[in-house]
Amino acid sequence: MEATIQGDGQSSLSVTKTGITIRLPSQVFGKGWVNVMTWLQEAIGQRRFIAFSPQVMTERNPNPDAPRWKQSCVDVLSWMIFLLKVPASHELVQLWYAIDWRAINSMAVPLYHNAYGGRPAWAPAQLIAMLVLMFLYNVAHETTLVNRVQENIVWCWFCGFGLFGPFPKHDALYELRKRLGVDKFEELLTIAVYACLEAGLVLNALVHFDLTPVIASAHRWSPYERAVILSRALIRYLELVWAEQTPEEPFPEVLCKLAVEVALECLPHKSTTDVKAERIIESVEKWEQDAEAEGGEPVWKVASDEIVEQLRAEETPLNLREMMEQSVEKLGGCLKGVARQVLEQMPHARGDQSARVGRTTSYTWFCGYLLGFAVDRARQVITAVVWAAGNFKQSKLFKPALKAHIKRLGKPKAAAADSAFDEFEVHNELDKEGITGHITSRAHTQPRDGGYGTNRVTWVEGSAQPLCPGGEPLKSGHQSRDGRQIFEGTACAGCELYKRCHPTGKGEPKQFSLNPEAHRRWQENRVHCQTEEYKDAQGKRFASEGRFGLAKMNHHGARAPYRSDEMNHIAGLMIAIVMDYVILAQHQPAERRFI
Repeated sequence: MEATIQGDGQSSLSVTKTGITIRLPSQVFGKGWVNVMTWLQEAIGQRRFIAFSPQVMTERNPNPDAPRWKQSCVDVLSWMIFLLKVPASHELVQLWYAIDWRAINSMAVPLYHNAYGGRPAWAPAQLIAMLVLMFLYNVAHETTLVNRVQENIVWCWFCGFGLFGPFPKHDALYELRKRLGVDKFEELLTIAVYACLEAGLVLNALVHFDLTPVIASAHRWSPYERAVILSRALIRYLELVWAEQTPEEPFPEVLCKLAVEVALECLPHKSTTDVKAERIIESVEKWEQDAEAEGGEPVWKVASDEIVEQLRAEETPLNLREMMEQSVEKLGGCLKGVARQVLEQMPHARGDQSARVGRTTSYTWFCGYLLGFAVDRARQVITAVVWAAGNFKQSKLFKPALKAHIKRLGKPKAAAADSAFDEFEVHNELDKEGITGHITSRAHTQPRDGGYGTNRVTWVEGSAQPLCPGGEPLKSGHQSRDGRQIFEGTACAGCELYKRCHPTGKGEPKQFSLNPEAHRRWQENRVHCQTEEYKDAQGKRFASEGRFGLAKMNHHGARAPYRSDEMNHIAGLMIAIVMDYVILAQHQPAERRFI
């Protein structure tokens, strides 16, 4: 039996049990038929339908122990449509040629063990190609990505699939991310950076480093909710310790109130300033009752129980009876230490337990992560990526970023960053590596009374003798574990600057608290910031900050696509990989056809 349909009087389609026959006369293509005929004759003559992307992306390593990849079936109809509908000038064609797909498969070989049995796996190159599209075009979810690849002819070609499938499901992408992990995605970034280096797009003369906040895909706890969760954890901790130490006596209500007061003090916020402890206690009880009624274990309860159990196992519990008899205030002070440890581990949001509330340099609060790029000045190629929770101290991310850059490319001649990185540990790392640092100098905190701060302290050249704002020697005093030292004025009496230097002093000597070594290095940097070399490096740095603007606008840099620290770290690496390959594709010789 045969079913036939006439299209426009010239073209036709016939369906039989053995297949489909399509007839397209030259008139269908109009004046362009000569070009179409030429393309097809050349393609068939050179058998270009065999030298096609799926063969490159699913090619098996000749080693007999190499994993077996699923072979995509690119039928002749798909091939012809690709040839006619995927223009050689398309950005994805150029991008496809910029990526070494064989290197991607080779990198992943040790993680697959199906050489002699089991089902063939989706080739990593094809799945990475899908992730490239996701981060290139800011596709919201992997489920959406899978659908769009099947709907878009160019996307389908880019990933090496035939128009009629088969296609991987979104769980194949999840399994790939879990299988490869952060380390292998770091290798993917290395492959991209090396390709840019070979193309002459990386000079390693000046490297810029900066961070940007990435909002988590989660619902952030409100200040009141955080206070309730912390209160519940502290109450639970005290209840367990009390039951161990004095099992014969009921748990005193005064400890509940104390736990809430400590929680509110550790989480200061204007919206909770006037909140009564009794209201928090009522909320804790209601949340507990609601959780029992629902029959589930909400994130806040599971997390706080785990944290409390860990603290009881690792820390020596407070002697509650003895401390209550001495002073409730003293007990509260000790409980603050427990509260701080709970806060370090406590989830800050629903949906992503790794996300943390942090603050940007503009003093705006966010819940999520910090994404950092080391960027080579030559063509803005991203050479290293760092990822951390939102409350992580920004300056501590400079060293791992620099280490990752050096591991890939060697030491740069110079590095530039903003004032958030004007810290002794950053300068010390640059000095140790012999790298010139162009770090914007930050202002030192001024005393509350409006007097002179540590920025007015100078040093006798070639010695460790500090001088006060009036140029007189300072006397060294107590030194703390963190290296900070107290220095006291020796000539405050009768000093003309005393009232300005120490407005609330009432004749007492002025004191300055600083780390001598860090303070001297800070002043050296402040002098360096006046040089033309520094100004030139910082002027170039502003161009690199455009990487973050593009990442936020086009490549998932504004909101994390996944809901865990490791997976979102992978997302940060994918952003850099995609942006580097885009730069590489833009500087490659134009290809005439996609073969």
